[in-house]
Parts: sequence; structure tokens; C-alpha cells
Amino acid sequence: MVIIVKIKRCSDGFRSGYLRKALDYLSDKEKAKHIGGYAVNPYNVDETYAQMCYVKEYFHKTQDNPLIHFIISFGKEVKTYEKAKSHAILIGAYFKCRYQLLWAVHQKQRGESMYHVHMILNATSFVDGKLFDSYKTENIEAFCEHIQNVTGSACRYYYAGARSSDEA
Repeated sequence: MVIIVKIKRCSDGFRSGYLRKALDYLSDKEKAKHIGGYAVNPYNVDETYAQMCYVKEYFHKTQDNPLIHFIISFGKEVKTYEKAKSHAILIGAYFKCRYQLLWAVHQKQRGESMYHVHMILNATSFVDGKLFDSYKTENIEAFCEHIQNVTGSACRYYYAGARSSDEA
């Protein structure tokens, strides 16, 4: 089985509104079966948004890419919500020492699985303000290697293209 990672970036900068839209989509009660996170309050999307904004403002990164949106689609071997949630926790842990992350397990047919995970990563590190470069191949390949280690399945990724503030 193969895990597919779709990578979305916002090209309109921090003030575009895409960060808020993405957080709202991820946390939609109709879609999200479980929400978790690292270095944010996963139980209150308003607080999560404020926390991510604070880090960006503290490090003067308000003109940069506000987030990286990963959508991780599992293969048919992930048949239960519990398995999808377990994978989400362990996959998200990859970023926990440097970046704020909110994730949610969504239940909807995508490919061969009923479950997929949305992860919203604040592109600005809370440690030193450095941006996560999602276009740097070795960064994404290291993330995919981590996913492979967690799931035992091969991982492939692709970029969805630049996002505008009108899209979520």
C-alpha cells in the first residue's frame, strides 16, 4: 500500500486569510472525527489561530507563507478510525519540537481508504523563527521517510500548487 501526501501552500502571504480558512476547514465538526496538535490548543481553533499568529509576529514573519497544509491519504489497510488517529499522532510528532501543528482525522472516501488526515503546520518555527521549506526536496523526503517508518507503507507526495486566499 502507498500513503499519498498532498502538499498545499498559500502564495498570498500571512494576511491572506488562508491560515484561518484552513484551520476552520480542518476543525469542522461535520468532518473532523478527532483533532489534535502540538504546541497549540487543539480544543479551541480561535486560540490555535492566535497562537500561530503570535509566533509569526514575534519572529517578524508576517510577510511569509503562513502555513503548509498536508493532506495524508491512507491506503485500504487503514480501516478504522483508531488506526487513522494513531497514525496522525505519530506522524504529527515529526514536527513537535520546532513547529506548531494542528491535525484532524477526517472520514471520507479518498482513494482506497475511508480516512485521511489534514495537518496545518505553522511554517514559522517557534524555536528560532526559521521557515520550514516545503519546496526543499530533502525536507519533504525526510517527512515521507518518517511516515513510512510510522505506517510501514511506502509514501509518495505531490504539490497541489499555490493556493490563493479564496481557496481552502
